Amino acid sequence: MYLNVQMTVRVNRSPDAGLPRLQTLRSAYRYQAGHDLDDPKPVFVYEYNRGAPPSYPRCHLHVYAAPDHYALNRPFHRLHLPTRRITLEQVVWNLIHEHNVQPRRPDWHQVLWRHETHLRDTQRTKDWPYDLPFDPPVK
Repeated sequence: MYLNVQMTVRVNRSPDAGLPRLQTLRSAYRYQAGHDLDDPKPVFVYEYNRGAPPSYPRCHLHVYAAPDHYALNRPFHRLHLPTRRITLEQVVWNLIHEHNVQPRRPDWHQVLWRHETHLRDTQRTKDWPYDLPFDPPVK
């Protein structure tokens, strides 16, 4: 099992932000199961893209499985299923609880909670999930 994490961040130096902080532009959490690292087909991928085009939700999920009765001229995994913004800590929690991934340390629960709480504390001035899930309509 593999968890591939990719993030693109920039330093936000805006005057209203106070101290310079990192701002996430894109993130992807790709979970693969199996022994073949060369097989790029994951089980699922959570993606966040601050600059997503209007036709896609900024926060979305790709699932690499399809219901037998699903009929569309696009593969199911190419759909952008909307979600809220997902943190790496939430993905790790899910892998431990739902996918039988064994934690590497006995205090994993406390560590995940501490990091998740810290992230939410730094974002108190913004509504969760930090920004709009998609662009508002043009007037």
